[in-house]
Amino acid sequence: MKKIWISLLVAISLIVTGCAADNTNNTNNNANAGVEQNEEVNKVTIKLVKDNGEEVISEEALQFEEGETLMDVMHEHFELTTDDSGAFIVGINGIESDYENNYFWIYTANNEEVLVGANEYVLKDGDVIEFNYSKYEG
Repeated sequence: MKKIWISLLVAISLIVTGCAADNTNNTNNNANAGVEQNEEVNKVTIKLVKDNGEEVISEEALQFEEGETLMDVMHEHFELTTDDSGAFIVGINGIESDYENNYFWIYTANNEEVLVGANEYVLKDGDVIEFNYSKYEG
């Protein structure tokens, strides 16, 4: 009879210990999930327009990681063609520069002209990037 009681107590102890350990793991997992959810998310808005904004092709709010360049994000979300150096975008989603008619992609960041290639422009949270496909008259 004592063996049955001892066996029963051991079984109950194992069950209680296992449940407590499982509950601790769930609590830790929930705490870690909360940390991940509270991490700051960087967002950029990418607009594609034609002829100085007369036609809006697309506008998307995208997430990016700290330190990513505009080129990184563009490669992740759009079909791109770049120049031979890989620094400048010459085609986006099948709309290619038209050298014969002087149509090119030019981009601005936060309504300001940018003088570096997309591979050098490091994104900042809240940036609004506008790629304008228009005729260059120079």
